Amino acid sequence: MRKERTLNVAKAVASQLKVTEEAIDTALSEAAHLIDAYVTSRRAIRMSTVVPGEIHENTLKAMLALNTAQQYMTAAHNLLDGLQDRMGLDIAAVMPPDEKDHGHPTQPTGMAGLETGTPRAVPAF
Repeated sequence: MRKERTLNVAKAVASQLKVTEEAIDTALSEAAHLIDAYVTSRRAIRMSTVVPGEIHENTLKAMLALNTAQQYMTAAHNLLDGLQDRMGLDIAAVMPPDEKDHGHPTQPTGMAGLETGTPRAVPAF
């Protein structure tokens, strides 16, 4: 019974993790579409490229922040995978097909500056 409860809790966390990762992906995609809209609109009204410069810069900074968030979520995902392994849980075996993780990088890239912020060991419950 305890194993089943633990598995149900782990499934709930895995589902929320997937939702969170997809939200960040969506936000990055929408920000890219926003930049496209800026450029298309500027061209349509024949506005100088100098005028919207700060707008682009701020949008790009937001995208970089989203990229950083995505890297942190990947690190969290990897830590949760490690915890799942330590606990002997096979969440993928009991998740519905549309909720299974179809692969994610085992080692996130571009994690500069995270060395001191990312826990070295997977915490126990």
